[in-house]
Order: sequence, then structure tokens, then C-alpha cells
Amino acid sequence: MTINKAIANAALLHPDAFQDTLKAGWISELDGKIAKETMHIDDFIGYEFPRDGDSELLVQAPYDGIYELYIIAMSDFFSGELSNYSVSAILFDRAYDEFKKAYIRNHMPPHSEFHT
Repeated sequence: MTINKAIANAALLHPDAFQDTLKAGWISELDGKIAKETMHIDDFIGYEFPRDGDSELLVQAPYDGIYELYIIAMSDFFSGELSNYSVSAILFDRAYDEFKKAYIRNHMPPHSEFHT
């Protein structure tokens, strides 16, 4: 998944009036959070749009749908569509939680007593 693809997919699913630059910023912030909180990457610097529009994002398939869900949730929030935001935020949170669980499960040392 790339920034350009996530923005294009979200636009097909949920057209809005927000500029791609703003959406790219949301994605960069999300990957910053993922890098720090889930992947423990402390030197993530984010993306510069449009230069990095075709760079691969941190979350890969089958969990990369979180990017479209995040764009949709943020656009609902900033549009003041709070009832829609409630639903889109729940969908994003569930997808993000599934990614985090899978990431932790696949990156935990095999000798750990907590490995599932």
C-alpha cells in the first residue's frame, strides 16, 4: 500500500472535499504512531507528500486496509459527521487492533513464554 493508493481507494469508497496533502499527513501521522507504539521504530521521520506518494507504507496486506479506514474516519470527524465518525472509527479501531495482534504475534521471539 502507498499513500497515493490509500487516498485513491478512500476517495472511491467515501468521496470528500479534503485535499490529498491533508490526507497524506493523516497517513504519515498514523504510520508514525504504528512505528513508535507497535513496531518500536524510534527513528521514523514520516513522509513528504507528494514526493513519497508511491513509497510503501508500514502496514502490508492483508492489514493495509487500515489506511483507507483511517482516512474515512478522519474525514468524517473533520466534516462534523459525528454519527458516521462513530461507525468509521470503530471499523478503523477493529482493523488496527487486528494488525497489532498479528504484528506482535509474528514478531515475538519464539522462545518467549507468551508466544501464541
